[in-house]
Amino acid sequence: MSSDSAGAPPENFLSETELQKLAQMRFPRRRAEWLLGRWTAKRLLAAVEGRDPRAWQVENEADGQPYVQADGERLPGCLSISHRSGQAVCAWTSAPGVALGIDLERIEPRSPAFVRDYFTAAEQVLIAGAARERDAVLVWSAKEAMLKALGRGLRLDTRAVEVLRIANHEEVAGWRGLTVHCPARSELDWWAGWRLAGNFLVTLAVCGQDLDPSTLQVQELRA
Repeated sequence: MSSDSAGAPPENFLSETELQKLAQMRFPRRRAEWLLGRWTAKRLLAAVEGRDPRAWQVENEADGQPYVQADGERLPGCLSISHRSGQAVCAWTSAPGVALGIDLERIEPRSPAFVRDYFTAAEQVLIAGAARERDAVLVWSAKEAMLKALGRGLRLDTRAVEVLRIANHEEVAGWRGLTVHCPARSELDWWAGWRLAGNFLVTLAVCGQDLDPSTLQVQELRA
């Protein structure tokens, strides 16, 4: 993982296709978020793949899932991007048969009604301790990351995936552990982790076979 100051993205890192898409965006906040997400992803992929950022573009599936295209062809791998309040994170793996999702959330209160509506009964018990505010955000963020890894996002009921355990010590490559599962996809092997980033939480969920989380590439940009 690398972490850096976000700053303002340069004007010359977008491809022609991306510049055309940016020109169609009317709202300043949407433009800023989109640019920061692309800049974060391109910084990471430029370091990993050694390409000129303008020579490829980050596209989106119809369901919103991002992917990378270069020279008219899709680059094998899985990309995930998340941004909040001037902060952005992205994760990338080129490993075949591995899917991932990353999520960034600000630590702030979640109402009891929110927890009842979106968490399983077991998760409601899990977050009942002294760190309830943080853990409620953590469980929600982990769910979002898992649903991204499944390629479904919030189109799937958040209770279809579940967080079973939260570890407060580092387990792999600076990540603290999460035990997660998806009952409807019991054949999937999962690894999930979380880390603090100031007043934010970053969660990463990965599913596939022969997982090695230490090989994942993650980039954080902070305001």
